[in-house]
Amino acid sequence: MQKKYNHKQVEAKWKKYWEVKKLYKTKDPSTSLRSAQDKPKQYILDMFPYPSGAGLHVGHPKGYIATDVVSRMKMMQGYNVLHPMGWDAFGLPAENYALKNKVHPAVATKKNIQVFKKQLGLLGFTYDWDREINTTDPNYYKWTQWIFLQMFKRGLAYESNEPINWCPSCKTGLANEDLEDGKCERCGSAIEQKPMRQWVLKITDYAERLLKDLDTKIEVLIPHVIDKKNPPKPGKKTVERKTIHAIVRDPKTGKFLCLHWKNHPWTTFIVGGIEDNEEVVSAAKREVLEETGYDDLRFVKILGGQIKAEYYAAHKDENRIANVTGILFELNSHRHVPVAAEEADKHEAIWLDKAEITEERMTCAELSFWLEQLDSASNSCQSRPLLDWPESIKEMQRNWIGRSEGINFKHKVKDLGIEFEAYDSIPQTFLAQTFVIIAPEHPLVKKLVEGTDKEKSVMAFAEEIKKKKLNKKFDIETDMEGIFTGRYSENYMGTGKDLPIWVASFALMDYGTGIVGCSAHDERDFKFAKKYNLPLLSVLFPVDKELAEKVRKQEIFYRESGGILEEPKKFAGMRWDKAREPIIDYIVENGWGRKTVNYKLRDWVFSRQRYWGEPIPLVHCEKCARLPGGQGWVAVSEKDLPLELPKVKHYEPSGTGESPLANIKNWVNTKCPQCGRPAKRETNTMPQWAGSCWYYLAYCMKHKNKYEWDKEKIDYWNPVDLYVGGAEHATRHLIYARFWHKFLYDIGAVSAVEPFTKLQNVGLILAEDGRKMSKRWNNVINPDDVVKQYGADAMRLYEMFMGPFDQPCAWSTQGVVGMCRFLDKVWNLKARITSYKKPAYRRGRQDTNNIQYTISNIQVILHQTIKKVTEDIENLRFNTAISQLMILTNEMSRSEVISPTSYATLLQLLAPFAPHICEELWSQLGNKKSIFSSDWPKYDADKLAFDTMKLAVQVNGRVRATIEVATDASEEEIKSSALADENVKKWLEGKEPKKIFYVRGRLVSVVV
Repeated sequence: MQKKYNHKQVEAKWKKYWEVKKLYKTKDPSTSLRSAQDKPKQYILDMFPYPSGAGLHVGHPKGYIATDVVSRMKMMQGYNVLHPMGWDAFGLPAENYALKNKVHPAVATKKNIQVFKKQLGLLGFTYDWDREINTTDPNYYKWTQWIFLQMFKRGLAYESNEPINWCPSCKTGLANEDLEDGKCERCGSAIEQKPMRQWVLKITDYAERLLKDLDTKIEVLIPHVIDKKNPPKPGKKTVERKTIHAIVRDPKTGKFLCLHWKNHPWTTFIVGGIEDNEEVVSAAKREVLEETGYDDLRFVKILGGQIKAEYYAAHKDENRIANVTGILFELNSHRHVPVAAEEADKHEAIWLDKAEITEERMTCAELSFWLEQLDSASNSCQSRPLLDWPESIKEMQRNWIGRSEGINFKHKVKDLGIEFEAYDSIPQTFLAQTFVIIAPEHPLVKKLVEGTDKEKSVMAFAEEIKKKKLNKKFDIETDMEGIFTGRYSENYMGTGKDLPIWVASFALMDYGTGIVGCSAHDERDFKFAKKYNLPLLSVLFPVDKELAEKVRKQEIFYRESGGILEEPKKFAGMRWDKAREPIIDYIVENGWGRKTVNYKLRDWVFSRQRYWGEPIPLVHCEKCARLPGGQGWVAVSEKDLPLELPKVKHYEPSGTGESPLANIKNWVNTKCPQCGRPAKRETNTMPQWAGSCWYYLAYCMKHKNKYEWDKEKIDYWNPVDLYVGGAEHATRHLIYARFWHKFLYDIGAVSAVEPFTKLQNVGLILAEDGRKMSKRWNNVINPDDVVKQYGADAMRLYEMFMGPFDQPCAWSTQGVVGMCRFLDKVWNLKARITSYKKPAYRRGRQDTNNIQYTISNIQVILHQTIKKVTEDIENLRFNTAISQLMILTNEMSRSEVISPTSYATLLQLLAPFAPHICEELWSQLGNKKSIFSSDWPKYDADKLAFDTMKLAVQVNGRVRATIEVATDASEEEIKSSALADENVKKWLEGKEPKKIFYVRGRLVSVVV
């Protein structure tokens, strides 16, 4: 009798097996260059966690399970998979936990990591723990410091003393991205504006590229073709490669250079593989030279992009999947050199007319694509987004970067002679401007009113508005308050008009210059002017005369794209939407302003006045500060990295704005790396986000607890193929990482333009009461308890089955129980396996209550399942993949006998979701190697549909017969079959039916 499934025994057994066999050890191109590159790579990554003291709850592993499912399928599909895990352990979360529990952050972090790692281990993930990273490891943050130094040396890191967001509770400065509703994202305290010395990174220098690449498309042409002459052979090893087809044309004769193979009945273009870090055009030129000797070529174009071709390579006795790029050259001359004897023995160069290049003669599955594009004026490529990301995340980044184009107009303060610039995003109506507003935070406010009778009231108003904004007690759209400074912009645009300057609540310091010229044609300006009885002037009017008169009298606000301008006179009669660029040029030519692009994005405050973070590798030297152009800050020598965080007993924030490191004199006092004189170290530390900006590269660099910037390894693995994490990181980590990556690309440290090709967000798992899991609500569910009671496989299955992956779902323990029942059903199916030789199997015995399905029908559902599960995992539709697996399992349960091959296939499809039970059952089938060393099943397109189907036939609403018809039978054929059935004839009694209805795939209804 079959032993009952015991998840504790099975899961412990296979975790130990995987560890002993090092099944998840990832191969690197440096140690196994050829074998690693024979396989296509897949880099699948989770956003690594910061290890809090609370440990994991059942909501945390959802994303990790998903990436594990994809990783396991990719392993079985023959990919070289990198699926790593590490710890984002520096920063405020870890430090605040340590302070609260009165334990050193280094000790607390180490303990928390042990807890997290143990919990993750329970779920049986494919992590290669030899690649585990920790941002607090000096060997790791050596490279965080190195990247910072490269930015410092290139002017992207600079010192600033401007007011910053200061959290009085955390006692540290915060970037804009660290705020939530004007409060500290970590502790919820109201933020203050506090002048402080800090380091800032010029992320704004990359704003345009960060924005542009959200919408960049790359051209690709990837049709899938199979070589008819040399199709893949079953059972042969399959190798995937990147290859080129070099198509060389002689412009004088119009003939094409081809190869005639001596040992095979082939005629081909020049074909070859692409070597490490080789461009496709260079690879094509090299192959032409090696195989034919011609070396005087002119590149014409790439023929469209890539084609995926499958064929049998007889000379290697293997199946090939070739990702082929076609490149067209023309001969400059017939100059050529002798080819190597090895090449001459394989093939000879021949010249063919285009008419001779036919499918009958050529061995080239891609031939029709190349011929179609030879004479095309451009590449007929398809395109795909550079970033396959959710549109919602892209939109969040667009809004955060906040690009706008306009004009910075020149102004001069009357009686003070102070010049300033005011930004305007709608310069078409610049002559309508009648007053100026300035943000309460702007430093010019104090200069405008200093020493005047308005100083006290204006400064008090400015402070009140700043507090309201910080505490989010102010709505920029509806709350409109202002105060007159008593100052004017003198002789605006040479018109002789002096424009009053007001401090206004809705003027934003981080928009444009913080000063805006106002007119009747901006809705908020219009409302503000009406509230404070300020003059207005209209220059834009509707075509409708009656409506235009209301605009002229300022009775209504008006700005429509079809409106007609009256001023400036040069553009009178032009539509507003057509006049923008001509008027901008007009303003610039007259020297009244300059064209500018503004961003909402602000430079990144990159220092914290706390202990637990990466030390900033700079020293301040007074002697070097006195040198011409010197500011005193000198980079620590790269050979002295890492600059390690000193070990201290007291690490509490000082509250003075100084880091606790400032009190460690023997660490602070050092020598200048540049002149050798006494100097002082920077005592601010890097923010939490520093280590996570590049961590995805670190997994590729780690070897024996050390990190080497090995560009070959980095370029082999990157960019990340699938990145999974929370949507809350859209405007922090994801922008920061893209910024750092683009900088590394600029200095040649990486080759990919973007770090993460595909991004997928994770939907939250809520508690059973529908609220977010929290100790506060006492609704947290520990995964350890779930695994202990129900097993890791049941929990993995349930979290993937709960609903769409990117949507929030409420936890249900009963749902886990349901998965246990499903796994029991899969386990019990093994008792029904029989051999094809057994009489019962030959007769096709089946459940007598299930007359419609036979063993051959199960084969159809099996191939449908292969197709659906493969596609669903690829597209992260895990819940529907599991549903299909349940359908297959139920169909198998209806048969008394199941073929071992069908059962094995079910296990392979289920294995990514439930790896432990599938390993056990796979071994019980007699397999010696892991199920994850087996090949992922492929479906047979001819077996995706039933050949026949059974339909009920009703007569006057009652079922009187069952007929079997071909699935592709027409409706008329089906109705004829129903009427021809003997049982149906009996109930018709020779009467002609009044109506016959056919319900597709279900029944035929006859009305007598």
